[in-house]
Amino acid sequence: MNNSEIGTLLSFIAEGLVLFDNTGQVTMVNPHASLLLDYTASEFVGKNIDTLFEIYLNDNLIPKSERITHTVFSLGKPFTTPHGNTVYFKSKSGRKFPVFISAKAIKTEERVSGVLIFRDITTEKELENYKINTAQRLSGLTPILQQASTGEFSGKNILVPEKEDEFTELIVGLKLMLDDLGELDRAREKNQFEKIEAVKKTEEERRKLTEQYSKELEGKVEEKTGELKRAKVHIETVIENLTSGLIEYDSLFTVVRMNKTAEEILGVSRNDVLGKRIEPKDIKEKPEWKSLVEVSYPALSQSVQKVSKEASGVDADVTDIMITFPLEREVQVTTLPVASIFSGDSKGFIKAIRDVTRERIIARSKSEFISIAAHQLRTPLSAVKWTMRLLMDGDLGVMNSSQLKLLGRGYETNEKMIQLVNDLLNVSRIEDGRFGYRFNKANIVETITSIVANSAISAREHGINVNFDVPAQPIPPFVFDQEKISLALQNILDNAIKYTPSGGSVAISIVVEEKFVKISIHDTGVGVPKNQIGRLFSKFFRAENVMHMQTSGSGLGLFIVKNIIARHGGEISVESEENKGSTFWFTLPTDESLIPSRDEKVAYY
Repeated sequence: MNNSEIGTLLSFIAEGLVLFDNTGQVTMVNPHASLLLDYTASEFVGKNIDTLFEIYLNDNLIPKSERITHTVFSLGKPFTTPHGNTVYFKSKSGRKFPVFISAKAIKTEERVSGVLIFRDITTEKELENYKINTAQRLSGLTPILQQASTGEFSGKNILVPEKEDEFTELIVGLKLMLDDLGELDRAREKNQFEKIEAVKKTEEERRKLTEQYSKELEGKVEEKTGELKRAKVHIETVIENLTSGLIEYDSLFTVVRMNKTAEEILGVSRNDVLGKRIEPKDIKEKPEWKSLVEVSYPALSQSVQKVSKEASGVDADVTDIMITFPLEREVQVTTLPVASIFSGDSKGFIKAIRDVTRERIIARSKSEFISIAAHQLRTPLSAVKWTMRLLMDGDLGVMNSSQLKLLGRGYETNEKMIQLVNDLLNVSRIEDGRFGYRFNKANIVETITSIVANSAISAREHGINVNFDVPAQPIPPFVFDQEKISLALQNILDNAIKYTPSGGSVAISIVVEEKFVKISIHDTGVGVPKNQIGRLFSKFFRAENVMHMQTSGSGLGLFIVKNIIARHGGEISVESEENKGSTFWFTLPTDESLIPSRDEKVAYY
């Protein structure tokens, strides 16, 4: 593939991509990178990637000597964003923006080059900060109002944020108002004391003082009551105009408050639901409340998925569900407790409802694009494969040893590309629910034996001894998808062989545990760093230590494996120690009733 064809292919990539040599000199750049950094392609090519634009880690400018070229080639490590930090680029026009970045060395037959891939995450960072700030402020508004409504006029427990935002004026006003009311209360006590003293002197003076005091108190109370009402109106206005729906419940699921956005999303009128207790049975008895009931009890939704704290960015219960009334929408429901500021006892909870339909459509469109691109790649790759096979087999004429060696390398590279395309297609099918499972009774021992036999040549070439400990007691056939489980086993076994040094071993065993079988694959390979085990089954993830051994690899194999096991109703895990080896194990139910039905939601990892 020539540079023109490569440039055309790179122009379809939605992320910024820059290719550079081992001196840092830029050799190729795609249009998205030029657009983000405000440079033309001619201004990029031939320039040093470390001096062309500034790179920051949080607020600190990274020295040129410690940037991409030094990290990738001198240190031999990928240049990525450190955990818990943010990398920023500064464009030619001076715009400083956060990015997701990955730069590493790529090795071809001719030379070692570098590739930088980055994506502008300004919108994600702003959305993350906005969600966190809004959730925190909302959880604090109701307790403040409750304090004021009880007559406890003290602003000591109200913390004014150091950084001014849309809530600052409201919080400061409430604090000042409560302090003023407290001062008024103390003034009233003082006036009462003076009044009693005056009564002792003369009845007339007592009457006059009482009248004067009453008028003053009435005016002050009226003034402070007006301030309190205005503050309440301010809070109500903020809540009413939130872009997210908001519903407040008491501890018995009685609706206390609902804003207009929640009305629009759920298709209900607040006048019909305020003061009403929402119960699971309402989903059938009151069809017009269907979406409200599903938001109140997310587990009742036909499509529900928990969102981890790492993914949501907030310390709260976040759930994605699908509602169908009045319109079909995908919504994200964040649940926050409301506690008494005095006792800490639960007073109910708040649910923030965000319509994420458009975001999900964009994500699915990206997945569809990958699927289409992969399909378009597979056809020419297959044609190349068979053409090279014909040449290697001598069907088109005898080849000399040098030609056969060159063809062999090309054939191997083409096979890796076909495997990558197949992995991309499998991931796309998994995410779209089109992976096509076929559950039938099959013999798991025979399945494992077949996979071990298929891997014999690869194991022999790597100098690895593979042993399957066939159980003494036969395991009766049970229901599973033999093709998909074979794919999962092949992925795990291929990794074990690939990342085990020559002379090592791989041992496979199977045992029956109640209504499950447990299959274990133990190797004496390089292992996985402890701090990366939790990400091992994530999409596109590869451990740092294996990337130095094998530059090729998609990082999709274990993602596919975990979803296959989850669809069967099993579990998968790994125990590993770096430089000593790993043990991957997974379970499969032998009872067909334990396999999730097609309608059940299976989470993607």
